[in-house]
Amino acid sequence: MKALLRQSDTPRDFAMGQVPEPVTPPGMVKIKVAYAGICGSDLHIYLGQEPGLPQGVHGHEFSGTIAELGEGVTGLEVGERVTAEHTASTCGRCQYCKTGRYQLCAGRHSIGFDTPGAFTEYVLADPQYVHPLPDGVDLKKGALTEPLACIVHAIELVGVKPGLPVLVVGPGPMGLLAGLTLKAYGCRVDILGTEVDRERLDRCAAAGLAVASEARAGGYPLTVDCSGAGGGIRTALSALEKGGTLLQVGIATRPVELPYDQMVYRELKIQGTFCHTWKDWHQALRLQECGLLDLTPVITGVVELEDWQQAFEDLLDKKGMKTLFTIGGGED
Repeated sequence: MKALLRQSDTPRDFAMGQVPEPVTPPGMVKIKVAYAGICGSDLHIYLGQEPGLPQGVHGHEFSGTIAELGEGVTGLEVGERVTAEHTASTCGRCQYCKTGRYQLCAGRHSIGFDTPGAFTEYVLADPQYVHPLPDGVDLKKGALTEPLACIVHAIELVGVKPGLPVLVVGPGPMGLLAGLTLKAYGCRVDILGTEVDRERLDRCAAAGLAVASEARAGGYPLTVDCSGAGGGIRTALSALEKGGTLLQVGIATRPVELPYDQMVYRELKIQGTFCHTWKDWHQALRLQECGLLDLTPVITGVVELEDWQQAFEDLLDKKGMKTLFTIGGGED
């Protein structure tokens, strides 16, 4: 079957190729991939910033239909429209697994990182991490359940309340998702970027978010950094009121220097967030099913897998928000 392959850790060393179609083992589900999204992590891998990953098929944001059920799998049906978490397996024994925070398990394996991913025609998943799509969620939007679940997980960590003023720094796809989700939770959201983000800021404004011209120093009880850049993180810190919390969503790929004394003098907090759990996926799908969250503004491109290179380069140039590869069947 066709696949987009990482050939080495050299930057931009991706190419189309062929891999064997997976055999469905007992207790597993084979999913025919319909759409797969390009994540910021995939861009990092493309640029050689995640060296040493053991396999060459990436992609962890996806939707599709069940092609085959392994022996012993119940509760799912062949042909059912689904999405799946990118948790492939965990140890099941550590404190994190036993308390429902299995995304923090040191023995966790992940689809699209250290097990074969979704930039291909079929992917295997553990049924406990497979989520049927509600009737109101199509396959395109279903492919965005993974990044949305990341945002839901982050927001749940800080316990937002309706009316809370929040500044989101970084108007990329995760920033837009964060802004839209915070609005769905009833928050008053401003989003901030730089001049090079103009196209994306315009898209955020068109989606109903308030674009801030500058960050008000000490103006927000909660800021969310989705940029992962040193300047963005420092801006998010300076915009906090005393006692405020910075929710760090963006991944910094290099060391960041911070005015750490301000953590003491202003009693600031930084809350990290990683990945998601089953309940976050349930909530992400529920928000869409209930009509509280429309992901249409986030999807700005749908291309064939063979057109991968232009799609990757456009996103690196900050053109568009989320691009999906159509792989196995188009619209539902």
